[in-house]
Amino acid sequence: MRAKATVSALAWTTLVLVYLVILAGSVVRSTGSGMGCPDWPKCFGQWIPPFSVEELPDDYEAQFLAGRKIKLDKYIQLIEAIGLPQTAEAMRNDPALIASEPFDARGTWIEYVNRLFGFLAGNAMLALVIASLWARRWNRWIPILSIIALIAIVFQAWLGSVVVATNLLPWTITIHMVVAFLIIGLLLMVIARSSDRTSSPSFRLRGLLALAIVLTLIQVVLGTQVRQEVDQIAKTFMDRSEWIGNLSTRFEIHRSFSILLLVVNGFFLWKNRVHWNNGVLRALGLFLLLEILVGMTLAYAGMPALAQPIHLFLATVFFGLQCKIYFL
Repeated sequence: MRAKATVSALAWTTLVLVYLVILAGSVVRSTGSGMGCPDWPKCFGQWIPPFSVEELPDDYEAQFLAGRKIKLDKYIQLIEAIGLPQTAEAMRNDPALIASEPFDARGTWIEYVNRLFGFLAGNAMLALVIASLWARRWNRWIPILSIIALIAIVFQAWLGSVVVATNLLPWTITIHMVVAFLIIGLLLMVIARSSDRTSSPSFRLRGLLALAIVLTLIQVVLGTQVRQEVDQIAKTFMDRSEWIGNLSTRFEIHRSFSILLLVVNGFFLWKNRVHWNNGVLRALGLFLLLEILVGMTLAYAGMPALAQPIHLFLATVFFGLQCKIYFL
């Protein structure tokens, strides 16, 4: 059916764009470009950001800081309204949230590319929702899942403005990452329901795979928290080889948790070795191995800059492969 093929194509397109957003976002973090644009959704008040500081007014830092303060006050009031007064008070008294950074053309354009991919992903998601309305006759879950994914990506965009207004407040970044993984899962559910699954293999221990997916999400949250510590340590220690030694026990938990992930996913792969000719299953094993190798490189080779975005991107692909197999 043409409608089914259209939905599947749009879902795959959106999924690829979401992965590009995550990859670009990890580059933003690893290069310290998170505040490359001090406002949102524009960048320095422009849809196309400037190439040099000469294109900005002399008091640009004060101007954009004033705008961020207004948004920050609104978010603090919202946090108070949902019953988190202590968190709101801590934010109100945290001077780091209103710290400003000078213009840096490289950081600005890295952040701008990240936002551009986000814009494209949002529009692709909207097109998917429209196309999915025709699919309700043969699968009522496709439009429901597509609409939930659209709501999630709109929330993700709003949360991006919170991240900017709060000067990369740590817990907002963690939520930002979890929502991205939720969107990936939703899109893969749409893809599974719009694809021909008559020839799909019958994998064993599907419940174990569900556990592995949950463990992966927990590991990503732990990794995000470790990354937040790294960002703080990097401001004090310029030598990357000193970063690991100054991390808290969170890093040790994150590192030890990877052993549990290896055991659970490895056991699932071994129990389904009869399906080893399946490309998705082989890819799962490959990305599990690559993720562990890159993690070891970060831990024992002085945290090379290139390995940081690769580590996160491999984790997102690995999570997607887990969901792909589970939905099969």
